[in-house]
Amino acid sequence: MLTLRRILQTGLLLAAAGPAAAAPSASLPVPAALEPAIAFWERIYTDVGVGEGVIHDTDGQMRIIARIDVPRPPQWQARRDAIEAALARHRKALNAAGSPALAERLRFQGGLRERFREGLVRSGRWRSHIRTALAERGVPAALAALPHVESSFNPRARSHAGAAGLWQFTAGTGRRFLRIDPLIDERLDPWRSTTAAAALLAHNYAEIGHWPLAITAYNHGLNGMRRAVRAVGSTQYMEIREHYEGARFGFSSKNFYPALIAAARVDRDARRYFPDLERDAPAPVMRVELPHYTPVDTLLTELAIDRGTLQRLNPALGPSVWDGRKFIPRGYGLVLPRADQGDWAAAVARLPGDRLYQDQRPSQVHRVQAGQTLSGIAMRYDVDVPALMAANGLADPRRLRAGQRLDLPFAGSDPRSVGRRQYEVRPGDTLGAIAVRHDVGTDQLMRLNELDHPDRIQAGQQLIVSRAASVAVVDMADEP
Repeated sequence: MLTLRRILQTGLLLAAAGPAAAAPSASLPVPAALEPAIAFWERIYTDVGVGEGVIHDTDGQMRIIARIDVPRPPQWQARRDAIEAALARHRKALNAAGSPALAERLRFQGGLRERFREGLVRSGRWRSHIRTALAERGVPAALAALPHVESSFNPRARSHAGAAGLWQFTAGTGRRFLRIDPLIDERLDPWRSTTAAAALLAHNYAEIGHWPLAITAYNHGLNGMRRAVRAVGSTQYMEIREHYEGARFGFSSKNFYPALIAAARVDRDARRYFPDLERDAPAPVMRVELPHYTPVDTLLTELAIDRGTLQRLNPALGPSVWDGRKFIPRGYGLVLPRADQGDWAAAVARLPGDRLYQDQRPSQVHRVQAGQTLSGIAMRYDVDVPALMAANGLADPRRLRAGQRLDLPFAGSDPRSVGRRQYEVRPGDTLGAIAVRHDVGTDQLMRLNELDHPDRIQAGQQLIVSRAASVAVVDMADEP
C-alpha cells in the first residue's frame, strides 16, 4: 500500500537526489578485460581466510605472486609487521631477478572468506527491502550486493574515515538524504540508509549516464568521476580505469566496480561456495511514530519489549538517548517487532503522560574558562575524563580553548511533561475545578467521559482529562 508517508519520503529524497530522471534497471556491463580482477575478488571472498592473504600484482591481470599466513585480527601490529616483512622479501627477490616494475606494483590483500560468509548470513534480514528499494529507483538488482563490499552487511560498521552503517555513508554525503545529529544517525538504520543508498546511486547515474562510472562514484565521489571523464576524454569505464592517473584514484577506486561484480556473483551462487549456508530470516518489523519526547525507560517500563531488542532494532538512536541524558525525539519512527498494528499504536497511545514530555531534555553545559583543564573540569562535576571526552567527541584532552562549550555526561532537568491523562475524583471535587486544574474545558471533559451532566461525578471515579495523542503506524513493507 502506498501511504502518504511513503509518497512524502520518496518526494523528499527525489528532491535531495537532484534530477528526477529514472535510471533504467538493467544488467551491469562486464568487459572481458575486467574478468581477471573479478576472479581475483571472487577468490578473496570465497577461498582466502582472514588468517591469510595474498601478495599480488596490481596491474590489470591481478596476478597472485604468493599466498601467506598472517596473524588474525585483532593482532593488528603483529599482522602489519608480517605483511611488511613479506612484501619486503618478495620485492627484494623481484628486484634481484630484474623485475623492479613488478616489485613496485606488489600489494597485500587480506582474505575475507569468513567475513563474506557472515555477511551472506546477515543479508537475509534486509534482502527483500533492499531489492524493493533499488527497483523503485531503477537501480540494477546487482547493487543489492554492495553492502558486502562496504560493510559485510553489518549495520553498525564504522570505517577509519568516518563512514558508517550498512552502506558506509560519510556524514557529508549522508546528510543529503538522512538525519545525522547527536541524537539520531540514520546511517545506522538499515532500512532508511538503504532508501538513501538507492537515491544516491540513482542520482549518480542520472548525472553521469553510465552504471560502471556511477558505481565507482559511490567510492570515489561524483566530482572525482567527472574529473576522470574530462581528463581521459571518455566515458568508457575501462578507458578510465586503465588510463586515469588522478591523485586519489588509487587501488580502491579502480577495484570498486570489479569487487562489486564479484560480490554479486558470489551472492547469487552462494551455496556453491558455502554449501551449508543459511541466511537469516527477514526481520518482521514496523515503525510507530512517537507523538511526544519519550524516555527510553518509559518504553521499557510500559511496553512488552526488552532493552536489548529495542536497541537492536533502533541502532540509529545515539548513546545520549540510551543512557537517559536525552529523550527519543518527537516524531521518531520507533522500530518494533511486527505485530498487530492496532496493538502497538494503542500501547504507545496509552503511555502515561506524566512520563512523556513536550520538549527535549536540556543538556548540562560548562563553558571553559582560561587556564582550565579537562581533568579539573571532570573533578569539579565528579565525572570521569573518558566520559567527558566521549560526550563531546574529544580525541585529545589537552585541546581545550577558552569559551568552548562542553556537554556534561549527565541529564539536565526534566522539561514540562505532557501530563496525566486520567484523574481520580476526590471528595468535594467539581467537574469545573477538575477542568481548570488540567487546563481543559468542562464541555471537553464531559465529551471525553461521555457524561450527560456536570454534577454526576463521584469520589473514586476515574476521569479522562486529556485525549491520547494520535499515533501513526507505518508497516515496513510500505518503505522506502
